[in-house]
Amino acid sequence: MATLILVHGAWHGPWCWERLVPLLEAKGHTVLTPALPGHDTADGAPATTTLEDYGRAIASVANGESGQVVLVGHSMGGAVITHAAALSSNVAGLIYLAAFVPDHGDSIAELAGAAPADELSERVALAPDGGRTVIEDGAGSDVFYADCTAEDQSRANARLIPQPIQPITEALEDPEGRAASLPAFGIICTQDRAVHPDLQRDMCDARGMPTSEMAASHSPFLSVPQDLADEINKALGKMGVS
Repeated sequence: MATLILVHGAWHGPWCWERLVPLLEAKGHTVLTPALPGHDTADGAPATTTLEDYGRAIASVANGESGQVVLVGHSMGGAVITHAAALSSNVAGLIYLAAFVPDHGDSIAELAGAAPADELSERVALAPDGGRTVIEDGAGSDVFYADCTAEDQSRANARLIPQPIQPITEALEDPEGRAASLPAFGIICTQDRAVHPDLQRDMCDARGMPTSEMAASHSPFLSVPQDLADEINKALGKMGVS
């Protein structure tokens, strides 16, 4: 079975995968949930953190595994897994979950700017250090966790941390197109208020990857983890990775 490396998005940490991991393991997969640099602390990553830092960290995890490794990126994590795949020769496939799908030279900021208006851009504030952003108090309930229980919303909101700006504005470097040459699959969340579903579709279409759709908001790993585990398993089959 495939080794899955789950890569979280902005303002989040590995905690977001807690419900999904045992469901994927029950299907026979080895599952790793590394923290992006600085995302395992309450203070968050420093403002100097870059997309390169993120990508190299995940590439290092992938290089330490044997057999088929599939990277699963959520939201900003889509850019991270793309960068990691450009750096590692040990990646067999990529799954984009409600994620940004950059090509060489693209940044998340540029991709997001081409999308229809969303709620996320209105609920982000600049941190006092000027190099990071924070989510307005309680705004995650609407933007990230709209279909979660009130208890889950409260718990998740309390765990959000500042997000460095550089990984959002930094352009992806993959001049050889290594990531774009890998099997890939997109899982689109049709009720997403953070990454517009139409943008998700457009990015996946531009890469020419097959997709499936879930009637979920931005965080199906919290709201419908079993459904998400099933979708990931189906995606692996369609990618020819088992």
